[in-house]
Amino acid sequence: MVKLRALIIAIIVLAVLGIALASLPTTGPTPARSFPAIANHDCAPWDGAAFTVTIQYDAETIIDISVWQSPNITTPTSFRFTDSDEQVGNALIASGGGVFVPLRGEVWFERVEEGTPIAGRFRLTSERGELYEGGFVAEWESQMVYCG
Repeated sequence: MVKLRALIIAIIVLAVLGIALASLPTTGPTPARSFPAIANHDCAPWDGAAFTVTIQYDAETIIDISVWQSPNITTPTSFRFTDSDEQVGNALIASGGGVFVPLRGEVWFERVEEGTPIAGRFRLTSERGELYEGGFVAEWESQMVYCG
C-alpha cells in the first residue's frame, strides 16, 4: 500500500512538472527594437561641448537625446533626464513635424567617441505616460558646430 501511494505521488509530481515546463516560453525575452539614428556635435546651454543623437522612432516621430558634455565617453555610461535643475542634457520628442516636447527617463551608451558609431539604448516616458524604448546605433554626420 505504501509503495502504491509513493507511486501515485511520484506520478502527480511528474505531471505537475510536465505542465509547468510545457507552459514556459520556448525563446528568451524579445530583444529591444533597434532604431535608425544619427549623431551630431552640439552646444550645451552655456556654449560648452555637447552631442545629440537623433532617433527615427517611426515614420513621423523623432527623438532627440542631447548630452551636455564632450563626446568622449570611454566606458558604459547612463544619463537620467528629469525635471531637476541638475540636468546633464535633455530628451525631446516631436511627431508629425510638430513642436518638440520633453521626455523623462534614461539613456545608456556603450561608449561615445568622435567618428565611431554610438551604440546605446533608451527608456523614456512622455508627460502623458507614453513609453518609448529601444536601442540604436548612431552614425556621426560630418557637420561642424562652433560653440561660444
